[in-house]
Amino acid sequence: MYSVGPATTRALRAIPLNPPLQVIGEHTGAADELAPFIIEDYSKRYADREKKPPLLFLVGEKHRDVIPRVLREQAGWRVDEVVVYGTAELASFREDFAQRLGETVNFPVRWVVVFSPSGCEAMLAALGFLDEKTGRAKPKSNLDEKTTTSTFIATIGKTTKAHLVTKFGYEPEVCAEQPTPKAILEGIMRFMAALPQSWSRT
Repeated sequence: MYSVGPATTRALRAIPLNPPLQVIGEHTGAADELAPFIIEDYSKRYADREKKPPLLFLVGEKHRDVIPRVLREQAGWRVDEVVVYGTAELASFREDFAQRLGETVNFPVRWVVVFSPSGCEAMLAALGFLDEKTGRAKPKSNLDEKTTTSTFIATIGKTTKAHLVTKFGYEPEVCAEQPTPKAILEGIMRFMAALPQSWSRT
């Protein structure tokens, strides 16, 4: 089993099988790195076969095509994709998020961390970042000065970032290099450190 994220890896390793599942690839941290790792590892495992066995790619309804595309184009392997889960916006999200924004409206800096493409539209709308007429994000230069300087967005992975950019035209300030809380924090700290000296606030 190849797994790119720690959460999925933990879930796979917790499955009570004997012998247990062999789960590898977590160290890569991103699809761009996992795909070449799969090619290298799978080629070694089946070095005695000219035609490699096909791979099964289990995905969510919203996902990047990096892994299957690389395996097909670079290695010429068959990859069967099966959607096994979907994500949806929690019914109470808009109200809960709006309440939290109200509670933090006077904070000098606040970060919104996005873990899934679901809910992105509601998030942008609640922040006042969305143009209701076009359905696209407002140019940051057209936003309220306090909003643009105090509220930033970070995504846990490239799938969510791509969704924000492609569907809404919004470029998040930070995209974690790996899908972990630590990587998100490191990305935020790098971003804040690069801001002008006047932003050296907590």
